[in-house]
Amino acid sequence: MASLLEILPGVVKELVKHVPELALEITDWNSVKRDLPVITRRIFMGSGVDQLKEAQERRIGAFITHSTRSVPKEPTADAKAKGDALLRFYFAQLFCPEGIFVDLRDSKLHWDTGKLLYSPSGFWYRFSDPFRAGILTLYDGFYSADDSKFEAGLIATGLLDRNWEAADQLGIKTIFRAHFGSNLDHPMRFSLRQFQENFLKIFEFLLRKKVRLSSEFMIFGIYLVTLYLSLEKYGSEHEVKSLYQEVARSGIK
Repeated sequence: MASLLEILPGVVKELVKHVPELALEITDWNSVKRDLPVITRRIFMGSGVDQLKEAQERRIGAFITHSTRSVPKEPTADAKAKGDALLRFYFAQLFCPEGIFVDLRDSKLHWDTGKLLYSPSGFWYRFSDPFRAGILTLYDGFYSADDSKFEAGLIATGLLDRNWEAADQLGIKTIFRAHFGSNLDHPMRFSLRQFQENFLKIFEFLLRKKVRLSSEFMIFGIYLVTLYLSLEKYGSEHEVKSLYQEVARSGIK
């Protein structure tokens, strides 16, 4: 395992430290090694960054402004407003088929006259259409309380198998609902430790079911980690359901 981690670029290796170690044990490292040359080239050479910025400005420009200049952080920036804007950007990127900028840590974010600015890096990734659609179906099913959509999203992302016994299917759904938040209509406060504990339960379950996770899920996990690192730092509560629905109903094309 240690030797496999050594092949990861520095920023990826740094962020993977926040992911439960068990996740690495159930990761399909052959898929990681297939993706690694492209990811490394993007990180070190910045390839594709300008094209993704242009695509995002066209598709989801209502939710983010990309910035290449240094913008002083406003000391009086409202933590809740900044966190809300970050969550909108997090969700909006998932609607962008051209890809996502993975690193959402606070060092990449600036708050300038009431607007969230993001400084892109070469750490970006393009999910396959089925995986990305599965994640969106998962979120849509959860926030609309539609169990069939929720289940379809878990299946599409490789987290549930229809051939499992009913008790196991219910088990993975219950664990994921606990991760998203048990009460849909109340604000949520983000804790990286709670995130890690919830995902450890997920990975323990998947290990027992002998599920192997693709490199796409590993990247998605890192994307979530960076979101939690920032939102935990801001320390505010957020109405995640309404923010997701705002983005989903915005007509992104």
